[in-house]
Amino acid sequence: MIKVFIPVILSSIVFAACCTCSNTANNSADIPEKLQRKADDFVISKTGEDFFNQYIKPDYAKITKIKDGYHMVYSFSVPDKEGIEGEIRFSLDSLGNVQKNKEVAGIPECSPGSGCDFKISKDEAADIAKQSGLEEGVKDWEVKFAWDNEYRIYTWQIRTMLSETKGTGRSSGKVMFIDPVNGNVLDTKEWRGN
Repeated sequence: MIKVFIPVILSSIVFAACCTCSNTANNSADIPEKLQRKADDFVISKTGEDFFNQYIKPDYAKITKIKDGYHMVYSFSVPDKEGIEGEIRFSLDSLGNVQKNKEVAGIPECSPGSGCDFKISKDEAADIAKQSGLEEGVKDWEVKFAWDNEYRIYTWQIRTMLSETKGTGRSSGKVMFIDPVNGNVLDTKEWRGN
């Protein structure tokens, strides 16, 4: 009798695990196919189809249903270039229209001959920052590729900590923004943290 129940129990556990995994791993089942296509088409209109197909994928774990549509999230990564990765975010209404009154961030404009030809590597960005006079600081620089809402492009952001007060968590420094396409220094700003 026990021999009969063990396979039944094991089969039930495996079936339940598969059902649970497939539902949580891919929320796209909740997104109507028509809306997914419209979201893809919106991103493609900015990046071009080739760039989209090679480097951009929906991040189904982060896509969420919101009150009046969907909050869309895509992962962006260029594997053969160290650190070139980001996140694309925007919202669609229930008809698939982009909600311009909400954040639209992280979509690179890939106009022919510019926008997405990220020629400047992470190491080159650090060299440019050094040549442009960014101070060494009290800790190693933090160099990251990130979307900048002010410039509406991805930038290399080189952050230096110039002072740190032990025990208080207070620190300050500068961050330099470098265009990853042409290496131009866009700006240097001071920052303070608690």
